[in-house]
Amino acid sequence: MGGDGLKTKFLIGFGAFAVIALGALFLIGLLEDDTPPLEPPPPPVKKISAYVSGQVKKISVVTLEDNGDLRLVDAVNAAGGMTELADADAVNLAEPLTDGQHIHIPTKEIFLSQGIAAATASDTVNINTADANKLSTLKGIGPALSQRIIDYRNEHGAFKSIDEIKNVSGIGEKKFAAFKDKITT
Repeated sequence: MGGDGLKTKFLIGFGAFAVIALGALFLIGLLEDDTPPLEPPPPPVKKISAYVSGQVKKISVVTLEDNGDLRLVDAVNAAGGMTELADADAVNLAEPLTDGQHIHIPTKEIFLSQGIAAATASDTVNINTADANKLSTLKGIGPALSQRIIDYRNEHGAFKSIDEIKNVSGIGEKKFAAFKDKITT
C-alpha cells in the first residue's frame, strides 16, 4: 500500500481541501452584496417664510421652497393674491424675497379720497362760471331765473361772494337758503 495509500491520502486530502475552498468561495459569494452603493441623500430643501398683510385675500405667514429666484409676487400669490382694493403700484412685486420679510399691500386710499372729492365738487355749482343748464339744477332756480343770474354776472362782473346772488331780482333770503350750500364762487 505504499504508493497507492499515499496517493489515496493525497487525493482525499486534496479533495477535502477543494471542498473546503469551494465552500469558502460559495460562502463569500453569498455574503457579497451586488446592490449598487447608496447615493448620498439630496441636500435639504431650503425654505423662506414671509409675512404678507394688507390687501391680500389671506393675510398669513407663507412658506415657499427657495429656488434661488423667489420674488415678492410669489409670496403675494401664496397668500391668495391681491384684493380689488389693493394698490399694486405701491409695492415692487419684482423685488427679491428674503427670509423673514414683511410684505404689506396698501389700500388704494388716494384714489378713493380723490373720487369722494370729485363727487363733492361736482355737487356744487360755481355761480361765476355755470351756464343756464347748470344753474337750473339749483333748488328753486328755473330757466328764467338762470338767465337773470347770467345777465347780472355779465353786467356787474363775477360774484365776489355767494351772498351777492341775492342782488339778482327774484332771489330772496328764502330761495337763497334753499341752495346756498350748493353754490360756490
